[in-house]
Amino acid sequence: MNISQLLAVDLVLAILAAGAWMAAAWMAISSTADRRPAKPRGVDLALLLLGLAVVATAARYALLPALVAGSWWFASERTTISLPLTAIPAAWAAMAGVPHLLRRRNTGPPRSGKLPGRAGGTQDWAVLAMVSAAASAIASLALTFVLGPFPAPWTLVVLLFLVAGTVMLARFALVPRFPRPPAPAAPAAPAAPPGGTVPPGQGRMVRRRTTAAAAVAGLMACTALGSGVFAWLGSRSADGAVIAAAIGHHRGVTTAPVVAPTPVTSLVGDLPDNAVVRHYELTARTEHITLPSGESTDAWTFGSLPGPGIEAQLGEVMEVELRNQDVGAGVTLHWHGYDVPNAMDGVAGATQDAVMPGQSMTYRFLAAQAGTYWYHTHQDSAEGVRKGLYGTFVAHNPTLPRADTDIVVAGHDLDGLGLLGSSDRSSVHAAVPGSSVRVRLINTDSLPQRYLLDGTAFKVAAVDGTEVNQPQEVKGKLLRLGAGGRMDVTFTMPESAVTLRSDSAASAVVVVAPSSPDAAMNEADIPVKAADIPVKAVGVPEKAEPGIFATTPVLDLLDYGEPVAGTPAPAENVREEVLVLDRQFRFVDGIPRYAFTVNGAAYPLVPSIEVAEGDTVKVTIVNRTAEPHPMHPHGHHVQVLSRNGVAPSGSPLMLDTVDVLPGDVWELLLHADNPGIWMDHCHNLDHAAEGMMMLLKYEGVSSDFVHGGHSHNRPE
Repeated sequence: MNISQLLAVDLVLAILAAGAWMAAAWMAISSTADRRPAKPRGVDLALLLLGLAVVATAARYALLPALVAGSWWFASERTTISLPLTAIPAAWAAMAGVPHLLRRRNTGPPRSGKLPGRAGGTQDWAVLAMVSAAASAIASLALTFVLGPFPAPWTLVVLLFLVAGTVMLARFALVPRFPRPPAPAAPAAPAAPPGGTVPPGQGRMVRRRTTAAAAVAGLMACTALGSGVFAWLGSRSADGAVIAAAIGHHRGVTTAPVVAPTPVTSLVGDLPDNAVVRHYELTARTEHITLPSGESTDAWTFGSLPGPGIEAQLGEVMEVELRNQDVGAGVTLHWHGYDVPNAMDGVAGATQDAVMPGQSMTYRFLAAQAGTYWYHTHQDSAEGVRKGLYGTFVAHNPTLPRADTDIVVAGHDLDGLGLLGSSDRSSVHAAVPGSSVRVRLINTDSLPQRYLLDGTAFKVAAVDGTEVNQPQEVKGKLLRLGAGGRMDVTFTMPESAVTLRSDSAASAVVVVAPSSPDAAMNEADIPVKAADIPVKAVGVPEKAEPGIFATTPVLDLLDYGEPVAGTPAPAENVREEVLVLDRQFRFVDGIPRYAFTVNGAAYPLVPSIEVAEGDTVKVTIVNRTAEPHPMHPHGHHVQVLSRNGVAPSGSPLMLDTVDVLPGDVWELLLHADNPGIWMDHCHNLDHAAEGMMMLLKYEGVSSDFVHGGHSHNRPE
């Protein structure tokens, strides 16, 4: 059983234990209130529920060693808070509740209300123990669903107060309304019937007890309501506010505030005076798209789907002018995986204001990295990217030979229509047998994609824009791409067709078909455009073999390629940061959600990682959810140190999007070499919009742009 499954079992056990404790406590209370002879069946059920609660609680404790073996962060608050919180009341309830229920079953209610035996106490205390166990079990659930892995001290105080208040209310309710009179020594006058006149002293006791119970209940309600209001206000704290500059807390001391912080708008990088300038113009618009299948849908595009392909060579200056024609939500351009200067990063509310209809902005930066990348809007990106505001970006190294056939394939889901490139059906490309082919795969969606290249052996030449060292030939394996990730695949064109399919686009296929050398040299001379050739004409089935994506193994990049000799080991004095990805109930922009959280908080309340230029940070990412999270730090690549304790044995892995699967623990090395204020978020953009987003901030850098407010900046 893997860690993700263990976490699911723990959650089921926690819910089961809480339900069983509550039901057992309720039946015990009912049994105590009813002075008639007990029905064996009802008491048997109460005993069964009590036993189930004890077993479920103990089973949770038994899971802790296995969770800790995966990582301490899978069991941190379960061990330090939940264990003592639930173990003591559970033990008390088991020792007091079982004897009480057994006596109740065998002898009925004792007239005196006392449970015989030195350790038995009263039946009211037995029931109170079960109420205490139930309240603690519910608090343990609150720790999982509300407080999270790094609860603030005040939240723990609130939680413990609510548990104590519940027990106090139960105590007030269970204490006999009037003391039971001692057995009369001699015949006496008949007792007053129930509901008769209450002696004055006892009436005052009842009123005091009722007042105390009302006060406790009111205080509990006010505490819960006040905590909710405080959390709501925190979720709205970024609206209309600028991002504060980092001042050096990460070094363990608080330095003096920066007198003259550097604005992000000044971080534009150095551009050579004599460099070639590549100029592109992109216009964001709304339009109605009809796909090759005949299906149509409303979309937001940069003029095509995907947007115009942008290319550059190393050393050239990119100049991209963005205009917004009529996209009411606003747009920006973010260069995914490309480590541009911070002012060009294109994040609304952090590095710029959103470009609203009728406005424009020009991005200028040096093409300093070769490889496969992509661009997309970072204003309301969860909706904007999904609707089509994305495109491909390829930078070539002029000193290296290029493939004879170079194909860029962006996989995307457009309103349930799976696309490979611009088609939801077939697209055919021609290549001469024996020539080199490079297929650049880009996952522009928010969900993971698996690709199957069939018809020839291939090599994975690059991952996230970084070349793989000495890649080996691969055949019969799938390529998994997390959201935002890229892989470059190379092969020598065989005599027969090669197909590329994805599990996210069942009806789409990319075909590389053999052609004559003359046709390959000048595709304009081909009588029929390659993209218009039906797949049947090249002998390729329209759809993949059923079940092939479920049965074919996935290539593991951790042991792919060859190590690079002389790679320096990480320094021992690096800083360490831990990011625990989880789900808790939170307010996000003032709206209650079952949010995606980082260290128990949702943006903007997630603490930033603060660095100074030149710092090296070891980042540990722990996924405690049931979904993958492709974590994407803007402006930086990270070196993979390990995944689930296993270090890479193949080519060094430098990633800009780390696909952290459920139950995974990744250790990464980040070099702080690109000053600015950078987003670091899950590239399942719906997850980011629901809280899984934070900032990487350099000392002395500030931003005058605001989240929300009059600018309507909404990065996700």
